[in-house]
Order: sequence, then structure tokens, then C-alpha cells
Amino acid sequence: MAAGDHGAAASGGLWRAISAPFTHRGLAGFALAGFFALSVAATGLGFADLRAANTESERLAPGEIALIAATTLFVVSAMVVALHNAFFAARWWIRPISFVVYLFFAVWSVGFGYGFFWKEFAGQEFTERQFETTISGVATALSRTSDALEAVRQSASGAADLAAERAAIEARSGRTCANRPYSTPGDGPLTRSRFAVAERVALIRDDVESRWIAPLAVDRARLEARVSALVTGRTPSGAIETDERVLLEELAGAALLSRAERRELFAAVHADAEAFAERANSMRAATAPGVVARLRAVAADIGPDPDNPGSADPAREAEEGYCWDVVLGETLTSAAAQIDAIIDLTPPPFEFIEGPKATREAFFGLLRWLSSPFQPARGPDGGADDRAPTAVQPAFGEREFLALFASIAIDLGILFLTVVRDVRDPAAPSRHGPLPAPTPPKLESILPARVNRQRKRRSVGERL
Repeated sequence: MAAGDHGAAASGGLWRAISAPFTHRGLAGFALAGFFALSVAATGLGFADLRAANTESERLAPGEIALIAATTLFVVSAMVVALHNAFFAARWWIRPISFVVYLFFAVWSVGFGYGFFWKEFAGQEFTERQFETTISGVATALSRTSDALEAVRQSASGAADLAAERAAIEARSGRTCANRPYSTPGDGPLTRSRFAVAERVALIRDDVESRWIAPLAVDRARLEARVSALVTGRTPSGAIETDERVLLEELAGAALLSRAERRELFAAVHADAEAFAERANSMRAATAPGVVARLRAVAADIGPDPDNPGSADPAREAEEGYCWDVVLGETLTSAAAQIDAIIDLTPPPFEFIEGPKATREAFFGLLRWLSSPFQPARGPDGGADDRAPTAVQPAFGEREFLALFASIAIDLGILFLTVVRDVRDPAAPSRHGPLPAPTPPKLESILPARVNRQRKRRSVGERL
């Protein structure tokens, strides 16, 4: 019987060992271990990216990686221990302390875990959107430069055309000078003077075209084609050199490139934009002041009295070729003012934010988003503004919410499984299995001894 009992006990223990992982507590422990591993991995990788973002190479040494891994493992382990004690500590005062510690480590885990999941869900899209914003700024700057150069061309050409037209009118009809309203047509001092002015203005126009606008035209068209390829995702058509077409195709398919190739491509395009801006600014500085001075000098030669703009210059009344032309003078002065008002081209700065730097941006973007409800919007004067604070709130879209949800879900899984696993149902059997039934005593060995004792008592009584 003893051997059979031992065999049954061994068989029951083996069955309990096999079925234990599939019980409520076993499955809860398995799921808890999985969530624990996910939390360690996501928190550690997010923490590592945040640390690597502050390095030049965006890479960590093996020692730093080991330190981050150990720190993350200790933090998540402490979070689970604090959570257990927050619910099941024997002493009441340990529970609130444990809960506060749990909240601290949970915020740590959710924050760095969010950085990791954000990089997986939205990192590349953020980089492309950020560069598109930068390249759109470059396109805006190019458009502004193009408009300015076109205004220069139109001002110079318009002034030259008007000067030639006024000279032709003077030769054909006369009466184009305010100080000589009754001048007669034909070849004379006034006509020759008007044609000389037209030649001076035409020479200014040609200098603007050859020294300022034409040298920038090729570079501007090339840069505009690159911006178009990146923004639209299509290679522009037309006669394009082979090397330039390869670059345009890479820009059109930038989303398919590796991070290193995309970084190199974006940096090259932005460097070209900066080089174009520097060249355009240097040409403006070298050409515009001289053009403005020459236009104003011509305007002064056909202008009124400097001290009395409403009348002709009395000091030049005796000159046969002096012609006060109000219409052409105002045109030349306006053209000089437009050219003088052109400002330097400044492309927006660009920093390639992808990988660890994107994770850092996402982490601090989450902090800004969480704190934005407590920050009042600022008006144009710097004071508080009652309007919606959309201008100060960072972008937080669907992918960002998905990353935050994934990070919170892991910690909620740890919370739920820790509590459920450690709370025991009173109606459930003991975690060590049912107790064995007691073995009844053997009556055969007990009865003879009792009979002998009774016989001894009777014999003693008879003797007495």
C-alpha cells in the first residue's frame, strides 16, 4: 500500500507540473514575463536613442549600451516590485510609498517607450515632412528671388523702353519737356539729348541682365527643378543632363532610400540652395548699388530743381539739351527704389532629424504637448491671447497617438497581470494542490493490546 501511495503522489505531482503553465496563474505569469520583456526592450531602446542623439556619430559605445540595458532592467524590475507592494504590502504605510515610486518608474517607462514606438511608426514620415517644410521654405525663397529679379528686369526694361519712346515722340512731335512745352519736332539739341538718355538707360538694362540676372538663371532653374522633384515625387520633363536627371530621380524617390543616402541627398540639395543664395546675395551687393546710383543720376539729369521739385532747374535753363521730363523721371526713380529694396536671399536652416535625433524630438514633443494646455497662447504683442492655442501646440497626429497608446498598453498589461496574478480566489484550490487524505489506523494491531490490558485489570481485582 505504501508503494502505491508514493506512486500516486508522484504521478499527481508530474501532472501538476505539466498543467501548471496552462492554469490561470501560469498563463498570467507567462503574459507578465512577456510584457516585462517588451517594456525593458522599448524603454531601453528609447533611452539609448535619446542618449545617442547627443553624440556626434549618433552611436553608443558598448559600455554605454550595457549601462543603459542594466539601468532599464533595474527600473522596470523596481516598477513591478513597487506595484506589487502598492497592493499587497503587509504594512499599510508601505503601500502609498510604493505607489508613488511605481508612478515615477511608470512615467519613465511610458516616456522612453513612446520614443521607441514613435520612431517605428512615424520616424521616417516626420523626417520627410520636416525636409519638405524646409525645401518649401527654399522654394518660397527662390520664388521671392525670382520675383525680385523679374521686378528688376521689368523696372530696367520699362525705364529703357519709356526713355526710347519719349525720345521718339520728341523727334516726331516735340513737346515732351515740361520746361519747353512748345519744342518743335526734328533733329535738335532736345532730340539728341533724349536719345542720349535712352541709350544710358538701355545700357543700364543690359548691364542688369548680363551681370545679375543671366548668371543666376541657370542655377535658379536647376534648383527649382530639384525642389519640384522632391515635393511632387516626379522627375521634371525636358532636356536635362544625365547626372542631373539621376539626382532628380533620387529626389523624386527619396522615401525609398536608406537613411544614410537620404541624409546625404538632403544635405547636398540644401547645400546647393545655400550656395545659390550666397551667389545671388553677392551679385546683388556687387550690382544693385551701382545700378541704383546710375538710375538716380539719369533721373537727376532730366529732373526738376533739387530745392523746388515743382519747377525746372534754373541753373540749367540755359542748356539747350536740358529737358525736364516728369513722366520718365518718376519711372526712373521708382525703378531705382525697387532695386534698392531687394533684400538678401536667406534659405531656412535644415538639420537632418532621423533616427536618434527624431526620437529625441518626439520625446520632447510629447512633453510640450502634455504641457500645452497649461501654457496660454501668446498674441502678437506677447501677451496672453484668448484664441485657441494651436500656434503653440506641437503637432500630435494619429501616429503619435498610436505610439503613446502602445507604450501605455504595455504598462497597463504589467499593472493588470501583477494584480490579477497575486490576488487568490478563496474558492480556488490551494496553489500546492489538494491535501492527501489521512490514512486510517490498523485496528488489528490495536485491539489485542486493549484486550490484554483488560485481562490484567481483572486479575488484579480478583486478587484483591
